[in-house]
Amino acid sequence: MDVGDTFPPDGLGADSTAIEDFYGSKGYIDVQRGNTLRVLRIPNVDAGTMDLEFQIDEGDKSYVEKIDIQGNLKTKDNVIRRELAISPGETFDMVRVKLSKQRLEGLQYFDKVDMDPEPTDPPIAGRKNLEINVEEQNTGNFTVGAGFSSVNSLTAFAEVTQGNFDLFHPPYFTGGGQKMRLFIQLGTEEQDYELEFTEPWFLNRKLALDVDLYRHQLNFESPHNIFDETRTGVRVGLTRALGSDFLIGSVSYTLEDVGITLNTPYHGYIPDPPNPPITPNAPNAILSQVGDHIFNRFGASLAYDTRNSSELPNHGQRTEIDPQLSIGDNNTYAKVELKTAWYFPGLFKGHVLEAIGRGGIAQGLTGGDVPFYDRYYLGGLYSLRGFQFRNISPREPGFSGVSEPIGGDSYWFGSLEYSIPIFEKQSGPSLRFALFYDVGDVGAKSYSFSGNFDDNWGMGLRLNIPHLGPLRLDYGIPIHHDANNNGSGQFQFGVGYTRQF
Repeated sequence: MDVGDTFPPDGLGADSTAIEDFYGSKGYIDVQRGNTLRVLRIPNVDAGTMDLEFQIDEGDKSYVEKIDIQGNLKTKDNVIRRELAISPGETFDMVRVKLSKQRLEGLQYFDKVDMDPEPTDPPIAGRKNLEINVEEQNTGNFTVGAGFSSVNSLTAFAEVTQGNFDLFHPPYFTGGGQKMRLFIQLGTEEQDYELEFTEPWFLNRKLALDVDLYRHQLNFESPHNIFDETRTGVRVGLTRALGSDFLIGSVSYTLEDVGITLNTPYHGYIPDPPNPPITPNAPNAILSQVGDHIFNRFGASLAYDTRNSSELPNHGQRTEIDPQLSIGDNNTYAKVELKTAWYFPGLFKGHVLEAIGRGGIAQGLTGGDVPFYDRYYLGGLYSLRGFQFRNISPREPGFSGVSEPIGGDSYWFGSLEYSIPIFEKQSGPSLRFALFYDVGDVGAKSYSFSGNFDDNWGMGLRLNIPHLGPLRLDYGIPIHHDANNNGSGQFQFGVGYTRQF
């Protein structure tokens, strides 16, 4: 508050907290409201004003003598200490103590975290201990269930996670601050097997090491059921904050096998050479990629993330750029994608406006084309919701004249969504109503932004049930569409575990 401002109910509390933080950051930890920080309020009824007088007894400056940790039965001491923003011998900075408390709570290892200054025994002038008391919570989960979406149909899944994993502590494998996830999903159109491991402090530095083993069998990528796609690989990545918790950089290496198999041989045509067999509708872009293809993929990303929540943010933004280089099969190509999402409070409490933009470029570097399975597509639950999955794309006719989407080397996409709460309960189910508008286009060649576009508007429901997961139902209605699509609306539905492609 400043002179001449309106006196708000919470203004005095905010100013008092700011004074506490100012003195606390300099080690004067005894400055507390009601004790050594007193506020006199002197009203002037005739003038309709109020004078504020802050009386402060700063006391003596304190330094940290030692840090004691109690209550951690499973979690190792070093897992807690490495998250602290303050060390013995330093000024007793209460702002950094608060930051340390927030970091420990963010680990989600503890139900409760208390951090308080305590006198030393025996007393030492200008010295205090920092006492940390934690109450551990369960960090392992086993989940089974089912999901359904308009993209990958019906699936059943099982998942085992441990958020406080320790690879070198058998037989319990807990307490080391690592993360482990084993996920299996079996469905009518998809099978997934994933094993993920994360060491957040690799080489005792705040450098996250990620190792992922995976196999994805996808039978829904072709609108005409011409081919099936299988991806098997291992990915190793390193991620760290770059001078700020908001700026995150990462590098990765992936060794991946991509397998393309055709579904129905074409018996009325004998190719030369006769292998591989072809289907009546298979275009050359797909026929040329039948079989297995090994790739070495080198990736990087740089993200700036200021969102106030990863689940339902209403403030902040996340912007990310992801370049990638793929080498294999006598073919080398590069891709770079830029994605941004911005979140704003709506007109009333609980309303959220979300604005999303994405764009990407793919470019062959050795004279060959980017294979169709690594090109860009739009349409479906995760992009243009008024169109069928991957139906916005350049096309190539097959032998019977049916055109199949084969992807493009450039794309852009934008979306606006405004959602309002119907009912919400803390730690309980919630239901929201959404209005949205999507627009985008896919170009056949790199940098081919022609000005043509497809767009749609629509409405949807967002239901979130604890332990079941999010459910979303959207109905999108095309506004402008190309010759390969029509103006009919599309339902897009997803529940449980569905992956974004």
